[in-house]
Amino acid sequence: MSKKKHTVQYDRWGYFFIAPFFIIYVIFSLIPLLTTFVYSFFEYYRDGLDIIGPNASVSRYFSGQEEYYQWQIDDSVDALDGLSVDYEGVTATLELKDEILNTVTEIAEDINIDKYTKKVTKIVADGAKKELPATKVIESARDELKSRQSAITRNFGLVFASGDNMGKYFWNTMVMWILGFIPQILVSLLLAVWFTNTELRLKFQQFFKSVIYMPNLIMAAAFAMLFVSLLSPNGPINGILKNIYNSMNASEIAAGTMKEMEPFRFLTYTGWSRATVALMNFLMWYGNTTIMLMAGVMGIDNSLFEAARIDGASSMKIFFKITIPLLLPIFVYVLITSLIGGIQMFDVPQILTNGNGAPNRTTMTIIMKLNKHLASKNYGPAGVTSMLIFAITGVLSGFVYKMTMKNYQNKR
Repeated sequence: MSKKKHTVQYDRWGYFFIAPFFIIYVIFSLIPLLTTFVYSFFEYYRDGLDIIGPNASVSRYFSGQEEYYQWQIDDSVDALDGLSVDYEGVTATLELKDEILNTVTEIAEDINIDKYTKKVTKIVADGAKKELPATKVIESARDELKSRQSAITRNFGLVFASGDNMGKYFWNTMVMWILGFIPQILVSLLLAVWFTNTELRLKFQQFFKSVIYMPNLIMAAAFAMLFVSLLSPNGPINGILKNIYNSMNASEIAAGTMKEMEPFRFLTYTGWSRATVALMNFLMWYGNTTIMLMAGVMGIDNSLFEAARIDGASSMKIFFKITIPLLLPIFVYVLITSLIGGIQMFDVPQILTNGNGAPNRTTMTIIMKLNKHLASKNYGPAGVTSMLIFAITGVLSGFVYKMTMKNYQNKR
């Protein structure tokens, strides 16, 4: 009788070890992502202790709690029905528009009158052109007052509201990211080449590598508070400028022909505010970028550099013909991750401008606007903003990768 051999199957244990990753991903990433996507389709916000929604449709011309404006709609509808009786047997004219609007505005104080006026103007103009009965036109204006729209349409309208829209904050974000990324990548490339060049033999390399990485370890909140103190009217930078100015014009100031220098308020100017945010991002991240580029340069076969030097290639030619082309994959990684971080820029401008994006919201980023929706518990527009950020990040990252890595992709 043959004995059965018992073997241990180890292949299934792999699922056990990778399970925590998927569990954490589902709980902390996938579920919030799907929930955010769902929120964008609903009116869902908190008013005091009351939670309003989720409502899939909302009034077209009113916002806020329905219990506060529904009576205005009902009373306005009754008033328009009364007006219709007065115009029985009369053909519609352009003057009917004022009658309808006056009737509604006497009751509906919270209506978006500009939006409703545009629609009523069109209804009356079409009715007068077709010589419809006035009662028919008033009935159309009444039905329009009761009309509803999808909540996602309202949410998009709030996100792209005139003068306070997504496009403006996207522009602010990209400008500040570009201002910080260009010097960051240039300085990081230079340092990476210097530190990995075996011919230079720079001393104290480990010390300098540690020093340039240290700002990345400092909390953004502490870093921002440092710059707020430095640039304040009573801060050290203003003190230095004041001393220089007063010493250069000491005689005129003593004679009373000139006044002492007033403190310069850096953060009240758009250029200075954006430049400060960009400088802080540069100082915080150029060390991290340098480390990654150094890893990329060290991965290049050193024999390529030696062969180029033997052939008489200059340092500049070696840099542009060997280093840059072979460094491109890691450079693209740095570019995409920096772009994603730039789009998600929040902590530095939030603290530097006290969350207001001063001056005149020119330093307010997309995430700062999203934070305001979340702070007011307005989850509908917050959901739309989040999904737009997700889409923008995906599109821009894909575009950058496609344009920069097309020569490295296998072509069939």
